Amino acid sequence: MTTSATSTFELSRDRLIRRAFQMAGLLEAAQSAEGDDVALASDILGMELLSLQTEGVVVTWAERTTLALVASTAGYTFPTDTLDVAIDPSNIAGTIVPSAGSETPVSVMSRAEYLALPNKDMEGTPTRVLIERLSSVAATFWPVPADTSSFRYAKVRFPRDMDTGARTLDLSRRWQKAICFAMAYQLGLAKSIPLDRVAFLRGEAEKARKAAILSDNERGHAQIYVASSYRGGWT
Repeated sequence: MTTSATSTFELSRDRLIRRAFQMAGLLEAAQSAEGDDVALASDILGMELLSLQTEGVVVTWAERTTLALVASTAGYTFPTDTLDVAIDPSNIAGTIVPSAGSETPVSVMSRAEYLALPNKDMEGTPTRVLIERLSSVAATFWPVPADTSSFRYAKVRFPRDMDTGARTLDLSRRWQKAICFAMAYQLGLAKSIPLDRVAFLRGEAEKARKAAILSDNERGHAQIYVASSYRGGWT
């Protein structure tokens, strides 16, 4: 028996739309949605992704990247798709990568801490950064970079829009089923299919969503130890 050499099954936007219409019983297997129906489904897909975003459920990607730093320049604006900068449990936002030599960790400081710095113009290798979420995400480094280097960090961003038919979900592939069923029941409401079928599709969407949420949680090794004897006394 032979097996596939790939594991990359992923539906494009238009294929998701087609499958959602078919699950809702609005299209036969050989048919495809067209025109206004595609636009309707595309809007529903966009609203579903925004709904996930507001719930904070698998709505962002964290990707490792770098920000170029310029000598004598303290303030920087991150790319427009940046929602935040991932901060690790030890309050480290990233590292400074010099043109030569080892990297230097950069810890996060609050605005109050930055304002309290006696010499904000001091130059050197940055060890602290103020990250502000204003109209865009910005960073102010201290000390001010003394030479050209880069800031290595994990960028947290929103999923990208599925604005053309060939685009695939900017989410884990395990979310395809949940998104497809969610679109199906909403299309069913818009197209006035029987409410019992809508309820069934919505139930399937919720089950798939819960499974996807659980599978996206980090899993760590855990051990439970049972004491060999009871210590203490009754009160």
